[in-house]
Amino acid sequence: MTNHPLLDAAEALSDLLAQENAALAAMNIPRANALLEAKRAAADVLVKVQRRGPVPPSPQARAIAQRLHGLARENKLLLERAMVAQNRVMACIARAVPKAIGRGHGYGANGAHATSRLMPPVALSSRA
Repeated sequence: MTNHPLLDAAEALSDLLAQENAALAAMNIPRANALLEAKRAAADVLVKVQRRGPVPPSPQARAIAQRLHGLARENKLLLERAMVAQNRVMACIARAVPKAIGRGHGYGANGAHATSRLMPPVALSSRA
């Protein structure tokens, strides 16, 4: 506790970002997702308290602001990395699906195996 609501809100959000960053660094996406609502709530509190007015300048306020800024920057980078990884997984699945459904095993008009460049509609489901 800092004796100032804005600093307390910034510290609370910083703590949640630190937890989320640790989960993202470990690519523990379910853990990072579990923190989402708490992070949103903490950010809402920070914005609400910030509207009341600024914090008097102090070394403590600067330290908290620097920590929050650094964690937010790191969070952005880690989220971008997670999205790249997710895109790679989706691309891998997209390449594997035609092979998995046995595309090209039908017969065409002349009796030969039919080939089509069009991918038939496919629905996938997963649980994490």
